[in-house]
This record gives sequence, structure tokens and C-alpha cells, in this order.
Amino acid sequence: MKYIKKHAVLIFFLIEALVIGFFQTLGNTDRLWNYVFAENIASGLLPYRDFNLLQTPFSCLVNAVFLTIFGHHMVVMDLLGAVLFTLICMRLFGLCRELGATSVVSMIIPQVFLYLFCYNVFFEYSCLILFLQLSLLSADLMALRRQKARWDRPLYQTALGAAAGLAILSKQTYGLFVAGASWLGCLYTSVCLKKSKKETGILLSARTVGIMLPCFCFLFYLLITGTFADFWDMAVAGISTFTSKYSYLELAQESWGDLFACVGAPILIFASLILGVRRRKELYGQTLLVILLYGAGGLINLYPLANAYHFATTVIPFLLLIPALLPPSLWQKRPVCLLGGTAVAAALCFLVVHIPYDVTSGNHLCTTLDQYEGVFISNSTEEDILEVTAYVQDQQEDGMTVYILDNRAASYFLPLHQYHKYYDMFLLGNLGTTSPQELLEEACQEDVIFLVPNSEKQEWQYPRSAVNALKKELLYAGSVGDFDVYRTKG
Repeated sequence: MKYIKKHAVLIFFLIEALVIGFFQTLGNTDRLWNYVFAENIASGLLPYRDFNLLQTPFSCLVNAVFLTIFGHHMVVMDLLGAVLFTLICMRLFGLCRELGATSVVSMIIPQVFLYLFCYNVFFEYSCLILFLQLSLLSADLMALRRQKARWDRPLYQTALGAAAGLAILSKQTYGLFVAGASWLGCLYTSVCLKKSKKETGILLSARTVGIMLPCFCFLFYLLITGTFADFWDMAVAGISTFTSKYSYLELAQESWGDLFACVGAPILIFASLILGVRRRKELYGQTLLVILLYGAGGLINLYPLANAYHFATTVIPFLLLIPALLPPSLWQKRPVCLLGGTAVAAALCFLVVHIPYDVTSGNHLCTTLDQYEGVFISNSTEEDILEVTAYVQDQQEDGMTVYILDNRAASYFLPLHQYHKYYDMFLLGNLGTTSPQELLEEACQEDVIFLVPNSEKQEWQYPRSAVNALKKELLYAGSVGDFDVYRTKG
């Protein structure tokens, strides 16, 4: 019966994730960029050398493998994301059950996760790191609460370390802090289990080896392909050129819901920390401290952009403090179970009824553009892409090079199977250490047409001053779609 229930929950979450993964529109630029990264790798381009990539490439590589197998279509990445989201839900469900919540109540936090990310269901690095973070937390927490024998095996610790290493290879900053939390989690769990210094040293060494293995493999790849300098310029030195900031206080002022979340999260964390320290010699306190430790590892994702998406990835592990804080007997009470069942049913209706209705009311399934087949798109967006791509093709046939200086440039070049390093993601923080002015001057050495978004369009990190200076040196040649057309005077 327990086996059936577990698989019934898995099917429940999978259906929800597949629905919200399928019913998405083309408006999400993060989704576009993640697809382009994978598309480029699947097409034989090397990260950093052939296209600009700000983070480490593991999630892009996973997507590229599936695109190679199932075809170069964005919907492949979306459905792969639905599988990832299902795994995250199951991990959250299992942790809630371990902390004493009933099956119905244990479904609430996974539903919260799906609600927070319902318009961002695709396979990308933040949620991949979240899954690895929750998996590492689960391993240490289960060992602490059940004292599982396999946790003591160096090979098992090496495998856990490898998972932390893959987090680093998914995004260097976020993943590094999660890996650091994993190392400290191993140390703390070992101390709580009263392991000897020798045993603790062996376990820590094994987890460290596991963390380093994927990192060394990546380093060897960079050296063998001769792309280490490109990687350093783009993903290490170039990070300093990222100028946008969005503070926690700014997020709190967006809406009443954001204010409640931004105030409630610190209260939950500090209350748990006080109780954890006071009862650190008991399993109750140790459980709280392990959750806090892993949650703290993800806080780096709030800097420098503490927007709603980054806050959501950060807060999910901390939600496990709620079932950990409250007594298991509370979850058995009939009113709590009824309330939990109502919340789950309401979330189900929102995810599988409202979202499909919302997406289909103004969009249709694309059938005219290869990479976007199976993706919902509005008539205006499809017409805009077709118009701009037709214009680009005509100009290229006349021997002109066309650059689209816009954060959605790739959406127009994808149907043409083209990518222009730097220019198709012409944003501060994505250009390495080369300045926007240098890149524009270099481009103008030949006959070039630039498509520039109109002044009303707002974009994060857009080097507008450099683009405005460029326009003064070019000839205005009309407009196409949402772009003004400028060409060199040669």
C-alpha cells in the first residue's frame, strides 16, 4: 500500500508539472537563453569560445544531450524541466514525510514550489541546483534521524560530493556555496552521530574528493579545448561588469504578498536558529540546524538580484522548517488534514485548469518555426519573428551582416540557425571584459546593419549609452518590426 501511495503521488506531481511545462509562452527570456545555450552546444559550438555563457555549463550540456536525441525543439527542454520539477516535488514530499507530516499535508510545500515557478518550467541551472541541494540535505538529514549505515561509506560520501560538484558546474557562485554547505553538513552530521576524528576525517575527505572530481573534469575539458582563457574572461573576470542590482527591500515593496514573504522568511529562520541552538543536543535542534545550514548555502542567489525568482529558489529549503518546528501530532488532527487537502485541491485547479486557460486565451501552438514547434505563441510575436527574419535573410543575401542589439535577438536568429557571439546577448555582464563600445567599433569595420529596439523598450543590463553613441555615427534606414534600422555609412 505504501508503494502504491508513493507512486500515486509521483504521478500526481508529474501530471501537474507536465501541464504547466507544456502551457508556456515565448515571453520568458531566461527560457530563451537557456535553450539557445543548449542549441549551440548541440550544434557543435563550444561554450565561452563560440558563444558567450556567463555560468558553468552543466545544465546546458544536459539539455543539449536531449535536444540531440529528440530534436532541436524548445518543448524538449520544457518537458525535461517538468521531469526535474517532479523530482524536486518528490524530494520535498519525502522530506516533509520524514519530518512527521501526513501524506496530504506533505503535498503542500511541493504545491507551493510549483505555484511559485509555474511560468518558469524548463530545465535550467537554478532549479537543478535546488534539486541537488535538497538531495544533499535529504541524505544528511536521513542519516541524522535514522543513522543509516550507508552514510558511513566513503564511496557514498564521494557520490554525495559529486552531486555538490555538479552544482558548481551548473552555476559557479550558487553551486559553490551549496557545495560548501554540503561539506559543512557532512562535518556537522558526523559530529552529531558521534563519529571519531578519524571517521570524520575519512568522510570529509571522501566528500571533498567527490566535489573535486566534476570540477577537475571540467578544468581538463577547458584545457584540452583551449577555452580556459575564454571561460575566465566570461565567467570569472567578466562578472564584475554586471551592474544591475535589486535589493531585498525593493522586492518587499512590490506587493503585499512579497512583503509578507520577505518579513515572514527571516522570522521563520531566526526563530528556528534560536530553537536549534538551544536544543542542539537533541534530534529536534539538530534537524533544524541541518535545514538552516543547507538553506543558508543558497542565500547567495539573492545577490545582486533579489527578485521574485531568486527569492523563490532561496526560500524553498527554508519552508521545510515549518514541519520541522511543529509537533508531528499536529499534522494528524482532522482540521489540519482537511485544510491541507483543500490547499492541495486549490493548487491543482490553478495549475491544471487556470494556467492552460490563461495561456491558450491569447496564444496558439506554433507550427511555422522549427525550434518553436509545440510552443504557445501569440499572433503578434509570430508575425514579428517572421517579418524580422525575412528582412535579415534579404539583407544577408545582399552581402550585409545584420546584428540585432536586443536581449531577444536569439529568438529571431534561431529560425535562421545563426548565432553571433556577444551581439545576440548584448548585455552588460554577458560580454566578458570587452566593453560594449569596443565590440560595436569592431562590428563597424565592415558593412553592417544594426536593428536597435526603440527607446520605450526597457531591458536589464542593456548598454544603452554605448548604443545611443553608435547611432549617431550610423545612417538611419527606417524600421522593421519593433526595431529601428541603422547601417554603416561606408
